[in-house]
Amino acid sequence: MAAPKILVVDDQPINVQLLKRKLEREGLAVIAAYTGLEAIDLVQREKPDLILLDVMMPDMDGIEVCQRLQARDDTRSIPIIFITARSTKESKLEGLGVGAVDYITKPIDLDETLARVQTQLRFVAINRQLVDLTRRLEEARRAATIGAITQGIAHNLNNLLGVVIGYLDLIQVYHDKPDQVKKNTKHVEDAVQRIVSIIKQLSSLVVKIRSEERRV
Repeated sequence: MAAPKILVVDDQPINVQLLKRKLEREGLAVIAAYTGLEAIDLVQREKPDLILLDVMMPDMDGIEVCQRLQARDDTRSIPIIFITARSTKESKLEGLGVGAVDYITKPIDLDETLARVQTQLRFVAINRQLVDLTRRLEEARRAATIGAITQGIAHNLNNLLGVVIGYLDLIQVYHDKPDQVKKNTKHVEDAVQRIVSIIKQLSSLVVKIRSEERRV
């Protein structure tokens, strides 16, 4: 399986190099852009799994880059984490309001950044599995036994995703309290594992139903 691809966008080469070195040590593939325009071009060509995007850049700021990517169907689903020296509540709300999934303030804590990147990559993987699962369930919808089962499982998945989102919000609120971050991160991990378990069970069910249909 190919390593997840991360696009790092910052007009300061030293910031790019620090992030690139940290992420590559964890087995992630990293590509870099130093302007907003270059970032948009790379996204179109490379389709990264995640974008680390500096907000303050000279030619086109991160807010506009994010808005342009959100306006396109083929790039809207790529998660964006903003990186900036602006730490006010208004600045964070502005970034989240245009579609960013997270916000990291400078000076960058590399370990914290890695943890946030890994969390978002887990969500990307889960989302792709859910999309694939939805497609396969649509194909298996003709099987009468699948209807009631999928309804209950979909409800459980929605509840678990709500739990994950809630704890991520708490992590952001208590980002300056390591004990709280560690505790809430454990809750997120537990919920993610339960989601993965449900998806695996569903995948096995779909394979079983298809096998029975082929035998018939």
